[in-house]
Parts: sequence; C-alpha cells; structure tokens
Amino acid sequence: MRAFRAHFRSICLLLAVVLLLFPLGCSFQEEPSSSPSPAAQDTPSPDPTAAPAPTATPSAQKILEGILIRYYDGFLTIRTQGNDDYTFAVVNVPFSGLPGTENGAYFEIGYLGELDEEAGIQPVTVLSVEKTADADENLSSIPLAWLDNGVFSSGYSKAYVALQSMTTEEKVGQVLLGCTPSSGAGSDAAAYHLGGFVTFARDYEGKTRWQIQNMIQGWQSAAKIPLIIAVDEEGGDVVRISSNPNLRATPFRSPQLLFAMGNMELVQSDAAEKAKLLLDLGVNANLAPVADVSTDREDFIYSRSFGQGAEETAEYVTAVLEQFQKRGLSATLKHFPGYGSNSDTHTGASLDERSLSQLESRDLIPFQAGIDAGVYSILVSHNTVACMDKNLPASLSAEVHRYLREEMNFTGIIMTDDLSMQAVSGQKLDLEHGVYVQALLCGNDMILCSDYAAAYQEILDAVNNGIIPQDILDHAAFRIVSWKCVLGLM
Repeated sequence: MRAFRAHFRSICLLLAVVLLLFPLGCSFQEEPSSSPSPAAQDTPSPDPTAAPAPTATPSAQKILEGILIRYYDGFLTIRTQGNDDYTFAVVNVPFSGLPGTENGAYFEIGYLGELDEEAGIQPVTVLSVEKTADADENLSSIPLAWLDNGVFSSGYSKAYVALQSMTTEEKVGQVLLGCTPSSGAGSDAAAYHLGGFVTFARDYEGKTRWQIQNMIQGWQSAAKIPLIIAVDEEGGDVVRISSNPNLRATPFRSPQLLFAMGNMELVQSDAAEKAKLLLDLGVNANLAPVADVSTDREDFIYSRSFGQGAEETAEYVTAVLEQFQKRGLSATLKHFPGYGSNSDTHTGASLDERSLSQLESRDLIPFQAGIDAGVYSILVSHNTVACMDKNLPASLSAEVHRYLREEMNFTGIIMTDDLSMQAVSGQKLDLEHGVYVQALLCGNDMILCSDYAAAYQEILDAVNNGIIPQDILDHAAFRIVSWKCVLGLM
C-alpha cells in the first residue's frame, strides 16, 4: 500500500510538470533538424546599433478611403464618399498605383493622427497609400476632349451614364439657370427640365426656416433631375437670405468690414457660417465671392468688392471658396474678367478699354487664384472688354470664353450674368442668331435668365435645326450633371 502511494505521487508530480511546460510553448514533437529553416536563413541578424523602424499598432493606424482627385509633386488629394477633399503629403511614403494612374481611381490612405477639415495639408503621418480599384470603366466611353482632369472629374463616370438616358429636351433645360417666378416654380422646373433656379430676397422674405426648406424641397421633388438652387449672398449690400431676421439676427457683414474687424480669420468663419445656413435651407450654390479688384470708392462695384489690391483679393476669394466648397456649397467667382471701374450693367452698356496686360497684372489675378484652388463656377460679366472683343459683351464673346478655358485652364461651369440686364437686353447687338443661342455657342455652360421659357424654345429649335451642334449641347449638359454629382445631388 505504501509503494502504491509512492507510485501515485510520482504520477501526479509528472502530470504537474507537463501542465507547467505547456504554457511555455514546449511540445512533445520530434527534435528539429540541426540545419536552419529557409526562413531562418533569409532573416538577417538584428543590428544592435540600428534605430528601430517606426511601426503603428493596428489600433493606432487609421484608414481613409476615397477617389483620387489629383496627385502632383508629392501631394495627393482624395475625395471621400461624403464629398470632402483631403490633401496629404506623400513624399517617401510606400504606395501602390502611383504615379501613372488616372483621376477617379480608388485609394486607401493609412495614417496616424487626426484629420483637420480646416487644413490645406493634413497634419498627419501618412504610412501608406494603396490603390484599391481602377477608375470606373465608363470613363473609357467619354469623349477624350471631355476628359480634362478637371474639378468635376470624380463625377464624370456617373454623369456620363446619366447623360446617355437624357433627351435633347432635358439637355436643353439643364443649361438654363432660371430666375425664380412669383409662382409655379416646381411645375416650370419639370416642364422645362431646368438646370436650376436663382433665388432672390422675395423668395425668403417673411418665411420661417421650415417654410423655406419645404418650398425648396417642393421644387426638387417636382424636378426629374436635381436642381441647382443658387442665391447671391455676398454680405453687405447683397444679402438675399440673411436680410430675413427669421434666419439670422443680423444680415451678413460686407467682406470689407469683416476684414477690418478681424482680418482673414473672421472672413473665413463668416464664410463657414454662410455655408452652413444656406445648405440647411436647401441652397447648394452661392453666387459669391466677388472677385473684382476695386480700391476706388467711386467705382460701382467697390462696396461689393474686398476693397483691397489684387493679391489681397486673391487671398480673400480663395479663403471663402474653400470654406464653401469643403462643406458642399458651390462657390462662384464673379464678374469675369473683372469689373474694374466700369459702370452698372444692370442699367446699360459698359465699355472696358484697358489693355490685356493691365487685366493680367491686376484683375485676372484673383480669378486665377480661385481657379488654382478648384472653384466650381465662374460668372461672366456683360462688360464689353475691348482688348478681348470690342463688339460683344464678355458674356457673349467666344474670345473671352476661350481665354478663360485655354489661357487660365478653367474646367468648371461658365455661366452668364442675367441676360435680362440692360447691357444685353437693351442693346442692338450684332448677332447672327438669338442671344440665348449665342450664349451657348460662345462657350457658356449655363445661361442665367428670367424668360427661361423663351430661352428653352430658342435653344431647342437651334439644336434641332443644326445651328447648335449636338456636341456643344452635350458637353455643356455633361459638365452641369458632373457638377451636380460632385455636389452630391445625383
């Protein structure tokens, strides 16, 4: 019996030893071969003097997915599903699919840190850039002349698909930005397939926020293709929305006053507040900022301008448009190619006799800065700019539009000022065709007009009769639909 107990204790002791060894990774396999494994042969011995490579734990690294907007000189910009753009410095970062990939391809950015929506370049450490999918195959069907690597390129594929199912009538309507009628806006939007409406103070006066939201949503519901809902909310003299005390306690201040009160930081915060208010109401495009350079208090445009020199105005328009567009509100620079000291085109014709070199050294600087910053649209004035075209207002001049596209590399929406203004409607212009046809033929994508019923019929007849080539109409409609896709409307 005593021997049995001794033997039993030995067995228990052996079992305890086995249980202790298992957690330490011991196994009862055969001894490994004395020759090293291939993995061991390929792995160099660690260098005790070398600094450890930076690594990120899975919990620390973050991933941002999006579509490539641009890649240039070590900086990469992608657009997320929510239409937010983020630019990263990617010098000396491991990546796949770059360079040599087209815009519209899908990428993942691995990074450490926190994204900052206000930052031009993200203050994060980029660990990796990986291409996850090619650009959509639909891009291969788009005419090569339309693939301009432009501000709406992320929407091209979707827009081209939409364009294939659109009728000629729908395409004609899309190039029209109508001034809101006193009644029946929704039914007109449907009947004429309008690209959108420009709204005025009368559309907002006395209404509550909820009433305005309901009004605009009613227009959108009536339209087959989502509408651009635009407004002039510049601040100061022109405040269509914030003049309603139900929407804001006081109207937005002029850019000159904001700058005097708080420098560019106050201008930026004001622009951010504008964007938030307009978007909340259902407005998706602001016909601002004013990019005209004016320092003379006697100028017609002075009170609406930034009131500073060309470089300061360039900084102003860039700051404002970035605040608008990063939040999903389209910005519009106006009045190309610069108002200068010209008279009011609402009331009559205006001739600008300055030389091209004068314009390039002053008035065009803010517009070029805005284009370089990715502005979505530019409104062309009715001033007759003699150095470009001495016969026609800028809004109807092919040469003015050629300059904007080819010399300044603008790829967004070009729109006219309101064609009912006296600088156009009150003049006897030397035109081969009607004013609406000329507006499209000379290079505008969108025509701002009060009598959109007449404009619709004139353009439709011109397309059907071969006066307006189908390609011109298609390209304009394509840009407009691409704009709407980038804004998240389609």
